[in-house]
Formats: sequence, structure tokens, C-alpha cells
Amino acid sequence: MITALFTTHRRRSLATTLALTCLALTSCVSSPSEQSAEHTATPTSATIRIGTGITPETRHAAYLYAAALEQAGYSVEVTETGATREELFDSMGIDTNSPATADPSATEPAEDRIHIVPDLSGDLLLYLTDNGKISPTELEESRESARIAPSGSPTSASPQPTETLAGPTPSTSPSPTAPPLNVRGLSGSDIISYVQKSLPETVEMLDSSVATNRYGYAITSATAQKYGIRNMEDLGEHCKELAFTVQPTFTSNPAGAASLDTYYGCTPGKTIENDDRSSRTWQLITAQAQVAYLYSTNSDIKRNNLTLLDDPQGTQLAQNIIPLTRAGEIPEEAQNIVNRVSAQLDTPSLERLETLTTGENPISETDAANFWLESVKE
Repeated sequence: MITALFTTHRRRSLATTLALTCLALTSCVSSPSEQSAEHTATPTSATIRIGTGITPETRHAAYLYAAALEQAGYSVEVTETGATREELFDSMGIDTNSPATADPSATEPAEDRIHIVPDLSGDLLLYLTDNGKISPTELEESRESARIAPSGSPTSASPQPTETLAGPTPSTSPSPTAPPLNVRGLSGSDIISYVQKSLPETVEMLDSSVATNRYGYAITSATAQKYGIRNMEDLGEHCKELAFTVQPTFTSNPAGAASLDTYYGCTPGKTIENDDRSSRTWQLITAQAQVAYLYSTNSDIKRNNLTLLDDPQGTQLAQNIIPLTRAGEIPEEAQNIVNRVSAQLDTPSLERLETLTTGENPISETDAANFWLESVKE
């Protein structure tokens, strides 16, 4: 049985609600669990533990993986992974600085570990490269060099938990052929490729989702009308008059404050740091702030008739959902099921999952996931 915090009882009216919502969902194709029916090997007897990740979007994906795997006969459990990427990797028993290779004897999910966690590609890349200060190529080359013993024999070690995971530390002598990462204008595929280079070999990355999410600057229609703001390029002359509500990493994120100043000549008159996206929306609609930094799939944008400003300079990173696994421990068929979920999870589906699980009459993540799987069947 899938277990998690904050699930709600199924309402009697759920069937009606879901049936109406189905009319707006994406076109129907074979579901991930159905597609695996002809090829399913005997599922592992071990329980596959799936982490929720650190955003609502990754939480939706985690429950989709769990529902698809459970329908295929796997024992699964959805588990909280904390609020930071340090906690996320710690829950997997992964040290992102380690040159260790995957343990060749690892063929079953390890006990007391998270085995699959979805994450957002753009933010993960910034985490692994210290906000773009380290080149992914440099990371890849340094790990390759570090894991080769002086005798020429490669070292190998199982992923081990660490007391503190602070992210990658820049090399004291960076390679002259590997300049720092320029994150502006990177395509979604570029980001995913760089994440692959930056991850340690103890982590295996499965296929990314079709769905794309990215940060953006949202305003109310009243603010747009008052200041004549149509897109990001209109912000510059009014920026000093505006308060921005942003997440705490905004000032250190190269796609945040720095790019806003560099490419749009905008330095906010006031910056309010708030880690809760719903609170940021509330600050915006109650005029405590005039601009909110939000994910594009945030259901609050449509629910409150907010405008997400166009970003012609391409300063915001694409955020595709990518499943991370402990290398070698997830059966191939289980990986295939997760990959098929990713192939079918497009942006409208992600937005609707967000709508179904939030608002005045939300349904549980488990109900939403099972409904989504039913909606993509033929």
C-alpha cells in the first residue's frame, strides 16, 4: 500500500469531479502500467521507496511513479525527503562529492534508503555546479581522475551516508578548458545533459518528463495597468517602485537577482524573502508586493488571474522533472514503467495535477495519480 502524510478520504463525489476534469486532460494513450503488462518480469520482493522531492511538482511525479509501479505489482512506499537537496541526497545515502562508482553487487533496493526521487533539472544543475560556478565537464573529469587509484585500478564503493552534504566544492585549480557554466539561454536538453555530467556515478538518472516548468515573474492586472507593464522589458523603469516577493535563494541564484539586473536593468525597491509559494501569492494579491517569483505551473497563477511576464532574454532555466535512482538497484522493468510515466507527463497534465490537489476541494495525491493513469488509457 502507498503510504504518505496528509492523504485525505475519498469523497463520494470524487467520481463526478474526476469525470468532468477528464474532459480537459490530454489525449488518451496506453497507460504506463498497461504498456508494461506484456513485459513485466516478476517484481522484486523488496519495497521500492519513492521520495517526494522538494517541490509540489516533484511530489505529483512521485505519486505517479508509485501508482504505476503498484499497478504493475510492485510494493511501493512514498516517503518525505525533506525540504533541501542536501536532505534529498542524504535520504538516498548519496554523497554528491564522492568519486565512488556504483556498487556492482547492488541488484535490489537497499534497506532504509530512498530509491527513486524526482527533481527539477534546472535547480538541480545549479545545486550540483554551485550556482554555475563549476563547469559540469570539470566535475565529470575531476571525478574520473579521483576514482582512479595510483596503481591504475579503479576504486569502487557503495553509496554511503554522510553527516553533512554541502554540495560540490570548486576545484582549487579549475581546468582552463572548462569555464564556469553560463546558465542563460540553456535549452532543456542542454540542462539535462549537464546534470548527467554533474551527477556522481552512484546516481542513475532515468528519462526526463515531457512537462516543462520554469520560474517567472507574476503580477496582478492592477499592477500591469498602473505601471504599463506588458513584459519583463517594461520592468526596468519602474523597478525601484516595486516590491518583489521571492524565495530565499533568489539573490544567489544566477537566474534570479543577478539576471534581473543585468538583462532588464531592474533592481527591486524592496525584496521580501518567502519560502512558501502560496504565501508569495497571497502577498501579491493583497498588494504587500507587486511582483512574485513563481513557477509557471503554479495553479495560483490561473486561479487568481495573474499574469506571468514574458522573458525575451531567456533568463529563466527550464525545469524538467527527472527521476534520480540509486544506481543498479531498480529492476529494469520498474525503470521502464517510470520512464513511460515521464514520457506521458506533459505540462498541461502537471498543471491539472496541481489544480486537483490544491484549492478549496482538493483530492489526495494518491487519488489524483490513479485518476491520471486512468485518463491516459486508451
